[in-house]
Amino acid sequence: MSTVAETPSTVLANIILPLSKSGLLLPNSAVAEVILAGQLSSAVSSPFLLGYMTWREQEIPLISFEGLLSGSLPKDLPLRQMAILHGITNRQKMPFFGLVLSGVPRMLRLRASDITPLDVEANSLIHSHVRAGDMALMIPDWDALEQEILAAL
Repeated sequence: MSTVAETPSTVLANIILPLSKSGLLLPNSAVAEVILAGQLSSAVSSPFLLGYMTWREQEIPLISFEGLLSGSLPKDLPLRQMAILHGITNRQKMPFFGLVLSGVPRMLRLRASDITPLDVEANSLIHSHVRAGDMALMIPDWDALEQEILAAL
């Protein structure tokens, strides 16, 4: 099976999810939908879990990635846009979860050669820090991210 690294001319559809000080780079297929913020059906006292919201007749957790990284919710966290992401590890317990965004996501088509790894301090929730064009972005470690969310539920 070929990989992106083996075929540098392969162009993949990605999405940049803007955060307050950075952004996440994800494959477009990880995002189910981008929506305007809705009412939280229940609030939770957590450094990153904001509560639950109803999306397509399901209760899904809503998180702040910045809160997950820093251990505390950012001040003045905007609740305007949210990305609904597919759960992967434990789809029975968490088929989807929401992520608060600081702006409007952007589609970006990239080749492997368009991405440059950055030498940034390691974090268990970040698979890698990269530069794509003129943007420094984070690629999350999906398994670690889901484990943190599931542990908080």
